[in-house]
Amino acid sequence: MAEQEKNESPITVKVDDDVKVVKGEFKGLDAKVIAVYTNSIAVELNKKLEDGSYARTVLHHSEYTE
Repeated sequence: MAEQEKNESPITVKVDDDVKVVKGEFKGLDAKVIAVYTNSIAVELNKKLEDGSYARTVLHHSEYTE
């Protein structure tokens, strides 16, 4: 069954793709993918911090849409 679940939702995002956060603290923000992992992705949010850099976080695959 785990094999079947894997085939139903393949990871389709790649580095430099744009995604929209749909769950969690940053819901509604746009983000750019900087790394793709098996169960999550690392993103740079479209939100500047006080020092001028962009916020970064890790999102589970259920927390964003392409």
